[in-house]
This record gives sequence, C-alpha cells and structure tokens, in this order.
Amino acid sequence: MAYRLKPAKRFTDDFRRVAGRELDKAIAALELRPDGTSRAIHVARRCLKRTRALYRLAAPEAGRFYKRENARLRSAARSVADLRDATALIDTATILLERLAGDDRAAAERAVEALRVRKGWVVTAEGDLDETIDAMITELRDAKLAVGKRTFVNGVRPTAYMLAAAWRKAVERAQVALASSHEHPTPEHFHTLRKRTQDYRFYHLLLQAVWPGVILARERQVKALIDRLGLIHDLAVLADTLAREPELLPPQDIAILRHAIGLELRAEERQALGEADALFADVAGKEAERIAILWLAAA
Repeated sequence: MAYRLKPAKRFTDDFRRVAGRELDKAIAALELRPDGTSRAIHVARRCLKRTRALYRLAAPEAGRFYKRENARLRSAARSVADLRDATALIDTATILLERLAGDDRAAAERAVEALRVRKGWVVTAEGDLDETIDAMITELRDAKLAVGKRTFVNGVRPTAYMLAAAWRKAVERAQVALASSHEHPTPEHFHTLRKRTQDYRFYHLLLQAVWPGVILARERQVKALIDRLGLIHDLAVLADTLAREPELLPPQDIAILRHAIGLELRAEERQALGEADALFADVAGKEAERIAILWLAAA
C-alpha cells in the first residue's frame, strides 16, 4: 500500500498500516541487503524519515508517543550515519566534479578517489557493523510494537483538526527557518530549512488523497527545493571535511575545491531562497484550514 492516509478509514488503523509498512521496509532492507550494506542503510534511513514525519503529523494528539518514538527512530538512524555520510561525500564530490573543468576538475577527481579510501577507513573504524545493524533492527521491531499499541480518537472531525494543526505548525516552522536563512545564511540554518521542508513534503504525500492533482503537483515543487537544499548541505559538509581532514589531499587541491564549493554554495543558496519564498508565501492558517475542509469532504 502507498505512503498515504485514507480519509474514509479509521485513523488508528491507517496510522498503524503506514508506520508498520515503513518500519517493515527498513527492517527488510537491513536484514537482506540485496544491493549492499550502504544501500540498505540509505533505504532504512529514508523509511525512518517517512515514519517520523507520520509521527509528527499525529503529534497534536499523540505528543508523548511522538517524543518517545521519534527519539527512538532518530537514535537508530544516527547509529549507522557514519557509513552513509561517507558515501554521501563521494556522491557530492562526483556532482562537483561534473560541474568543473581544467585544474578544478582534476582536483575534484583526486578528491573522489581520496574519499573512497576514506570510506574504507570509516568502515574499519565502525568495527562490527553487523552488530550495530542487528541492534538497530531490534529497535525497529520494538518501534513497530509501540505503533501497534497506539490508538487515536478516530472521529472524522477530531482527525481533521489534528491534521490541520500539524500542517499549520509545519508551515510556521518552515517560515521561521526560511527567515533565519535569509538573515543568517549559514549551513546550519539551511539544514534546518531542509528538514522543515521535508516534513512539509511528507505531509503532502500522506494527505494526497484529499486533493490528488493539486497536492501531487505541489509536492514536486517541494521535492525540487529539498533536493537543492540537500545539495547545499552536502557541499557544506564536503567543505568542512576538507578543512578538518587536510591529510586527504594536497593543500593546493583543498584550496581549489573549497573555493569552487564556495561559489557553488552561493549560487545554490540564492536559488533555494527564491524557491522557498514562493513555496511558503501563504499564511499557514489558511493552508491548514483548507486541509481540514478537504479531509472532512473526502471522509
């Protein structure tokens, strides 16, 4: 079944279905690893983001559950973050390479190779990765048991009001993050904006049944912004890694790459701010009210 809620269904049943499906996918990815460990971790972490977004959507009624279970999934994802981050550095350096030419491109090519070696160091430093993954799987099974015990009021109106409250909070938090990014365009503020925009996108996917055409079209716009903000984050992490680990490359290569990254960051940040301004221009309360009305009409 798709990652979406159905207005005609009891919210408790649908909540359990969607969360259980995402947790099952994460567990299966980590147990089977059909495309290797790095890919399995990536898939599992993506499923946990989607699950945490569902928890956040239900937080107006399930505050304690959200705080406890969100912390559980956040901790589980962080336990395997180093390997995923090492892979992301390689991917980011490859993207940078494709945008450069001449000496800059040659420096980026050497960076890609150095980061591949670095990933091997990370794997070695991780020690028994299988043991870490086994512990993560255990946590996810416990998380699924917790989902199975969670109940909601289930009435159409209480559910509509709960969803509207969560939607409004998501927009307001995104608008605060956007204002901070304008005032102080730091990697931390852009990363926060990315996380808030991810919540907004997942809410679109979860509630697409109430207004399919419009919501899906808007979701694509949101996804484009998330991808850009993700690149900004990854470029900033790459620049920070080169600064903190000068042994990776000759000093001249590091200087070339940090300059190139800085230019790319400025351009991407300007574009992201423009896209975010357009996306979050509406009054949060009006959007939330529309969601409640649409949910009631579709139920």
